[in-house]
Amino acid sequence: MSWHPVIRRGALLLLLYVVVLGLVACAIEGNPGSTPVAQQEVSSNPHALPSATPTLDDPTSTPAPKATLTPTLPPTPTATIEPIATPSPTPWPYVVVIDPGHGGRDLGARRFNDERRMEYHESTVTLEVGLLLRDELESRGFQVVMTREGDYEVAPELRDGGGAGAADFTLIESQARVDLANAAGGDLLLSIHKNAFEYPDGRRGLDVGGIQTYYCADRSFGDDNHRFAVLVHRAVMEAFLDFGYEIQDRGVLQDTYLSAPNSPRRYLILLGPESPRIVRPSQMPGVLSEPLFITHEVEGQMARDPEVLARLAVAYADAIGAFFLGVDPRE
Repeated sequence: MSWHPVIRRGALLLLLYVVVLGLVACAIEGNPGSTPVAQQEVSSNPHALPSATPTLDDPTSTPAPKATLTPTLPPTPTATIEPIATPSPTPWPYVVVIDPGHGGRDLGARRFNDERRMEYHESTVTLEVGLLLRDELESRGFQVVMTREGDYEVAPELRDGGGAGAADFTLIESQARVDLANAAGGDLLLSIHKNAFEYPDGRRGLDVGGIQTYYCADRSFGDDNHRFAVLVHRAVMEAFLDFGYEIQDRGVLQDTYLSAPNSPRRYLILLGPESPRIVRPSQMPGVLSEPLFITHEVEGQMARDPEVLARLAVAYADAIGAFFLGVDPRE
């Protein structure tokens, strides 16, 4: 077959073009570090933006081993457990003298049952309340001195059965308690008692009850005596109200109230001024508290209730604290 001259010339040109392309491709493969013309033009343009395509590592190179990071942890602290200290109460610079009335052979008032058998006596209850009050006051930071902490007489000459008549016994024993309070440098004195009543015909006074608080007005600190008496009286009445019992208010009374009619004024030995009966009077404000009648039907039962006795101790402590804070309930 014979080719037309034009066709034959076109075929030769096409063949030549293919050969040239092959030579160019070989040249590029033989120089892998060469940069295509288009890429060179972009790189040489100072206004060109950087390529968004990240630069890849050479796949023919051996990657360096990655370092293994071992975190350095701080040393575990050893916990030191410190015991929690119980805060100590702020100490008060005062000495409170607590006098639980009666004791030893002096039983004080007595409570009898329907068969006229004694159920308990005053000196036991006053000591119980006195010890509770001591603990309460010490927990609040007060210094406390007890005239007695057990069932015994305070006066040395009366202990172990020392003899004395009834009147002399009371005088000697009361003076010994005053002397103890003075020697202790007491700043305040509280004498705790319980009341009792029996009708002249021997009937029990089940319907006679109430609270009485005594103080001595005829002292240089008579005003403090009265203020303390009112504080004690009101605190004790509030204590009974906490138990739902409205105790009869028999008043805050001067200690001469107990004097016999048409006789010289007689003071309570623990509270009164110097006199033929009181050779060495107390040197501090004080009161004598009779919070209830143990012969009363209800109050006599309350006097054996531990919760009532504990509440009375708190009431006394509250009154003592208020006294030293200068509270005057009469204002």
